[in-house]
Amino acid sequence: MAKIQLAAQLLLVFTLLALQCPQKCCAQGAIVSAGGPVHRGMGGASTAAPTSALGALYWNPATISGMEHSELEVGLDLLFTDHRVTSTVGPFSGSTEAEPGTFPVPNVGWVYHLQGHPAVTFGIGVNAVAGFKTNLPVDPTNPILAPAPVGLGRVSSEATFLQITPVFSFAVSDQLSIAAGPIVTTAQVAVEPFIFDSANADATYPSGRATRYHWGGGVQVGAYYIHDCCWHLGASIKSPGWMEEFEFYGQDENGLPRALTADIDFPMICSLGLGYSGFENWLFAMDARFIDYKNTDGFGDPATFDATGKLSGLDWSSVFALALGAQRRVGDRCYVRAGYTYNQNPIRNSESFFNIASPLIYEHVLSIGGSYQLNDKLGINLAYSHYFENTRVGPVVLPGVGAVPGSSITNELTADFLSLGIVMRQ
Repeated sequence: MAKIQLAAQLLLVFTLLALQCPQKCCAQGAIVSAGGPVHRGMGGASTAAPTSALGALYWNPATISGMEHSELEVGLDLLFTDHRVTSTVGPFSGSTEAEPGTFPVPNVGWVYHLQGHPAVTFGIGVNAVAGFKTNLPVDPTNPILAPAPVGLGRVSSEATFLQITPVFSFAVSDQLSIAAGPIVTTAQVAVEPFIFDSANADATYPSGRATRYHWGGGVQVGAYYIHDCCWHLGASIKSPGWMEEFEFYGQDENGLPRALTADIDFPMICSLGLGYSGFENWLFAMDARFIDYKNTDGFGDPATFDATGKLSGLDWSSVFALALGAQRRVGDRCYVRAGYTYNQNPIRNSESFFNIASPLIYEHVLSIGGSYQLNDKLGINLAYSHYFENTRVGPVVLPGVGAVPGSSITNELTADFLSLGIVMRQ
């Protein structure tokens, strides 16, 4: 009982820390593809391969029934990004590096097999599941970043979506488990200039800084099936995260207050997984995922300006993603992992201009990782992911004008994740 109380206290502490830390992260569009170092080392594949508490909770809650132990896992990702914007309008051309900095992404997962009731397993995850961030200075040599109203001026953004996911999993038989639970989402968004509301009278846009965290909710269900001792199947659906309307404080051209609003929801995600453990000391996993950005408020609304200069949305496409992972046990205490993730790009070239502040254009990710068990109760985990450089090129688009002939804007982005963590088993 003392161990359970300690685990609950630790979970509460790390939950509060996670809610207070700035989490800005990228992958599969705005969605972070993995939670914690074990899951990251597997390339984010876990729908049918429960290798850790965070991985099991992240994509398929039913897999927590397949874990060998009750455990508390704590992870911290450090994200490093390189973002460059180049624009050309007529004879003028320039290039600017963003300075988004390095920022932490905390993750916590707890799984508990109910004593005396082997069919019942509880779990809760606290994960930074989506976001983006960039910070581009005013640059008179770069047409798109020239001082407003000639250009956009300074472009700065940060968005965080953090989810709290309590789940209940029930083993119907030795082979089949099913699970369900609510999804509580809290998010904060800040964009400068705020083009999701009308322009000021002098044709400039106000700055939209989020006044508070906004809240939303959804549900998830999952199933996990062990065909035999070697083959494992999994499936899950996460409903859209229906968010309250985002509200911002802004200023008009005279410095007087303006109320700004935006509708931004979290997309529905469907996952299918396959796992194989037929080779001694080996585990292989494959996930296929569908992320429905197209039918999500804010992300999927058309990227068009109305008569007031308000941008309707980002016009993202729904995407499919594939994750592959492999784990090998080396001796009694050590595990090594490798993974690959591919996702279609939700941003088309024609939308490059509208996504300067949200340049999430990753497609290919390679990951490696490992774990070492210090003893039967405590282990340490480490992983690294590289997001290969990708580019989107499209025209500059102006309200009331449309695409400017002969213009172009190029977003270039690459990133690296370093992930650290510990696991405490009962």
